[in-house]
Amino acid sequence: MEKLNWAALLFLCLIGCKDEPLGHRQFLFLGHPYQWGTDNRVDPRLEQMDFSSYEGIWLGGDVCARTAKDPATMDYLDSVFNLERTHWALGNHDWDYGERENVLSRLPSPPYYTVWEDGFCLTVLNTNLFWPYPSTPPQENCTDKMAQWQMVQNVADTISEATHWVILHHHALFSDLMVEPQGGDTLRAFNVNPTPFFATCDSLSELTATWYPELVRARQRGVEVVCIGGDFGMRAKQFEFQTPEGIWLLGSGINNTVSREYAPDYVTDFGPDHILELWYQEGRLEWAFMPLGGD
Repeated sequence: MEKLNWAALLFLCLIGCKDEPLGHRQFLFLGHPYQWGTDNRVDPRLEQMDFSSYEGIWLGGDVCARTAKDPATMDYLDSVFNLERTHWALGNHDWDYGERENVLSRLPSPPYYTVWEDGFCLTVLNTNLFWPYPSTPPQENCTDKMAQWQMVQNVADTISEATHWVILHHHALFSDLMVEPQGGDTLRAFNVNPTPFFATCDSLSELTATWYPELVRARQRGVEVVCIGGDFGMRAKQFEFQTPEGIWLLGSGINNTVSREYAPDYVTDFGPDHILELWYQEGRLEWAFMPLGGD
C-alpha cells in the first residue's frame, strides 16, 4: 500500500463516511506484546497464532522492547503480523531506543492518521508526541503535534454517518477521568498514568481539557467513541470504563514473559494474559477480552 500523508488519509475517511452493506468482521488488538529479555521478539504465543480469521491486527505499541534498534526487526514483525494489514499506534519502545526511521520507513501508514473502515472511522495516534510532564512543553515536533490535533478536530467536526469513532493509542489517555465507581481515586490501570499530558507545544494544550470535549461532541451527534490503549499488562491486563458522557476507554496488554523471580517492582499483575477481540456487524461494535493461553 502506498504511504499517504495524514491529510490524504483523513480525506479518504471523510468522503467515505456513508452507509454501505456491512458484514461480520473481526479485529484483534494487541498491547505491549514484546517478549521480556529480548530486543526484537514478541511473546512466543503470538508467533504460534493463526491470524487469518481477523480482518485486521491493531497494535497498541511497545511491540518489541527495542523495535527501532535493528532494521531486521521489522522484517520479523512483518512475518508474524503482515504489516500491510495492521494499524499500529506506536509506543515508546517502538519510537525510542534506536533509529526511528527503521520503524517509520516500514509502516504502511504515517505515525498518525484517520481512515474509513466501512462503517466506522479509525484514528491512530502517536502519543509519543505528547509531553507527559507538568513543565512547559518543549518547542519540538510542533508541526506534527499541531497536525495531529487538527486531525482530531477535523474528524469531530465532520464525522456524522459513521456509527463509531475508534481511537487507537499507546500511552494513557484521559486517565484522570477513570475513577473508582464510588467516586474514589483515579484508577491506575495503565503501565504509566501521566497527568497532565500536553498535546502540542502550547502550554494550554492539556489533553483532557482540549481533546476530550471533541470526543464528547462526536458522541452527542450519535457516534459511539471507543478509545483503546496498549500501554497495559504490568498493573492490569485489561480495562473497560465508560465515562459519564458515554466515551468508552479500553485497555489491553500482554506481559507474562517477564520472570516472576526477577520482575521489577512496577510489575504487579501476574494474572493470565488476555487479548482484545472486536467484532463489527450491521453498525454494532462489540468486544471481549480473550485469554491468550499458556500462562
